[in-house]
Amino acid sequence: MGPLVAANALAWLLTFTLFHANTLLLGAAVLSYGLGLRHALDADHIAVIDNVTRAALRENREARAAGLFFSLGHSTIVCLATLVIVLAGQYYRTQIDAFAAQGGLFGTWISVLFLSVIATLNATTLHDLWRRRRDAETTHSEMPPRGLSRLLAPVLRQVSVSWHLYPVGFLFGLGFDTASEISLLGISIVQTQHGLPIWQIMIFPLLFTAGMALLDTADSVLMHGLYRRAGRRMNWNLGLTAVSVLLALAIAAIELVTLLADHLPGLETLTSLASLLSNHFEMIGAAVFCASVFGWLLLRSGREELAS
Repeated sequence: MGPLVAANALAWLLTFTLFHANTLLLGAAVLSYGLGLRHALDADHIAVIDNVTRAALRENREARAAGLFFSLGHSTIVCLATLVIVLAGQYYRTQIDAFAAQGGLFGTWISVLFLSVIATLNATTLHDLWRRRRDAETTHSEMPPRGLSRLLAPVLRQVSVSWHLYPVGFLFGLGFDTASEISLLGISIVQTQHGLPIWQIMIFPLLFTAGMALLDTADSVLMHGLYRRAGRRMNWNLGLTAVSVLLALAIAAIELVTLLADHLPGLETLTSLASLLSNHFEMIGAAVFCASVFGWLLLRSGREELAS
């Protein structure tokens, strides 16, 4: 986290150096950074990072940088899209909504697919933990894979290394349909119209990236520590794994219902609820993040009994 905090500080130092004489530009910079922080709290971000961290720890692999690589992959699309929109003519700038709609379809399908797969993988871990509890085994190590776990193990290894999250984040970024990302494009277009040089406009997606990377990385570091501490406490380990699996499946279901809303006649109540929840993904993600912090503090206090 230290180098990432330093990178954030350098980004802000550059921002103040360039924009210190213009309050409006500083305000736009603060807004861009805040949009990055907000986007990191999207429920799909939280679900992906939490579940990949759990999968990595099953394989005894390092997972603290999972959030960093996911956000960098996501931010690559954000920066490229901003650059293209800024360089494009006025006609193409008016097509942002259409671009977001088309990209949203692709990004949503990627999100649904990946969340479903990673939830299935972690469900095998949940099954193994439940079996271990049922059999009252005394070892604190993970169960050796068998059955479905054995079949899925090769797939699990492909998503259990931090840098593997870069292409996943890149594909998620192709959706480019969230309010925070569209707002960032709007900020960049407005500043282009006011004659700001392109290299200075790119400060805004840079700050967006810095904020998102900081919070996404904090989430993966937090979940890595939380799962490590829960590994010696059966009830916590079982409960956290179950929550991660249910969160991923719930987010995938909400996205899928929202995507297919026009093809689900007679289910207006369900589609309306899914739409409402999808419009508040940041609040859901923030609630899960805060609950994780609380759980980490409880485990750190050492009040929980070790599994027998």
